[in-house]
Amino acid sequence: MKDKRREMVKFCDLKYQRPDFKKEEQEIRDYIETLKHVSSGKELKEVYQKEQKRSEYLQTMQVLASIRNSIDTRDEFYENEMKIFHGEIPKIVLLYQEANKVILDSPYREALQEGMPATLLTDMEIEQTLASEEVVKDMEQEALLCQQYSELTAVSQIQFQGESCNFYQLLKYMQSSRREVRKGAFEAWAALYEQIAPELDKIYDDLIRIRVGMAEKLGYESYTKFRFAALRRYDYKEGDARQFRSQIREVVVPFCQKLYKEQQAQLGIETLYYYDESISNPNGNAVPKGTPQELVEKAQQMYHQLSPETGEFFDVMKESELFDLETRPGKRPGGYCTFLARDRVPFIFSNFNGTSADVDVLTHEAGHSFAAYETGKTEIPGDYVFPVNEIAEIHSMTMELFTYLWMELFFGEQAEQYRYTHLADAVKVIPYLVCVDEFQHRVYANPDMTAKERRAVWHELEKVYLPWRNYAGNQFLEEGGFWMQKQHIFLFPFYYLEYALAQMGAFEFFVKSKQDFQNVWEDYYRLCRVGGSMGYFDTLKFAGLSNPFEKGTVRSIMEGVARELNLSL
Repeated sequence: MKDKRREMVKFCDLKYQRPDFKKEEQEIRDYIETLKHVSSGKELKEVYQKEQKRSEYLQTMQVLASIRNSIDTRDEFYENEMKIFHGEIPKIVLLYQEANKVILDSPYREALQEGMPATLLTDMEIEQTLASEEVVKDMEQEALLCQQYSELTAVSQIQFQGESCNFYQLLKYMQSSRREVRKGAFEAWAALYEQIAPELDKIYDDLIRIRVGMAEKLGYESYTKFRFAALRRYDYKEGDARQFRSQIREVVVPFCQKLYKEQQAQLGIETLYYYDESISNPNGNAVPKGTPQELVEKAQQMYHQLSPETGEFFDVMKESELFDLETRPGKRPGGYCTFLARDRVPFIFSNFNGTSADVDVLTHEAGHSFAAYETGKTEIPGDYVFPVNEIAEIHSMTMELFTYLWMELFFGEQAEQYRYTHLADAVKVIPYLVCVDEFQHRVYANPDMTAKERRAVWHELEKVYLPWRNYAGNQFLEEGGFWMQKQHIFLFPFYYLEYALAQMGAFEFFVKSKQDFQNVWEDYYRLCRVGGSMGYFDTLKFAGLSNPFEKGTVRSIMEGVARELNLSL
């Protein structure tokens, strides 16, 4: 299949130019008029595909500005550019909504079912309900509040051991082999969140008010139902999510309690406090050896040995400098993979902090990026390069597990320690993932809750999903302040259950790979190339993976993982 990418230059040399939004709007109006006069299914498809190609410029400029804004939130130019996009994009959304309505009303609409993503027309129908003139200002305000949150968390600093640290710089100290250092870093980390908590509460209050109001104006029964539609959760409903969380409570939470008991014994401590949870060995966690540049070199070697396709992918990423990995003052927290539509290549953003998480980035975000890179070679429209999140996270989490074979490159004699800890941690995080999900369900079911009441809800849920959690008397966290550290709750509402669902798929791939790695790799590679061309359940079937909502699936998958960890379920 012909590679659809254009000749790539280094990311730093990509030229940003603010789009002419008036011209963009006119181009879409012209597109609408053309759609109204097509005379065949073939012509409809050609007009649609031509517009998809034309729109890549606007998409790419928006992503480029967003990346550069997140690299340095203090850069006034890109901060202002993002504010302009926040004001203009809702108008563009409404125009495309109008265009899609013409397609949906066309007698030739079925032509878009041939060789196009299976959910394309369904998506267009759902999108008709997700925006209107009435909520344009709300959409803009929501985006500005999210930007305000990102800027606040990026610039927040606290003094620790003579160093001015942001959240990510503290995480390194929170994994120290010296317990008093871990405890001090934990207290500084909690104090930093407590310090900005009033501002975070205010931002979240405003976000909830705007989001609930938008859903109401658009005719949705609740914001939760609106968000399920926006996330393309067509194959499952709120009740299915509850049933999945129930499986986690019944199977995974008790297993995690065993893992933490084992960890406590390994550390030789009487009580496992929160600041002990992130360390697996009394001598400290496995730490990658080498500078960030050396880690990238080792990753390149690893991906060449994994497969010709991953080797090619990482060469392009490295040569074109399609990542920004090191943490710096003013840089937005977290990590992500995004896609430059015009160039058909991904970009990785992260915050290296000198811990094993740096290697996790080179596998997790690389999993996303590899899938986007492969789909970028195809005819799949840019909007469908990434599949639904439940599938996209299988790409990333499976890559983390498949690359275990090369961990000696990064950790030397500590490789086996890393592998065990990483797999155990992948299990331990699942109850937290569904805890975040239920928290959001509770919040949006009761949007008038005060900040104090939200903390009480989080504290209540921690007892259910994280019964081992002990904050060593820290009042802010004991009263439920821990939820604030999860940026998804602010920026990507309800996007968190997907990680737990996808982890089941990744675990299933991993357990199967222990018997026949090459064949399972081929299944994974095929999964990476289909992008969002199918719905969630159909994509699972295509990859030979189980449906995690079906009763007994979680237990069956976890039994295989438990064997790998030499512990009974």
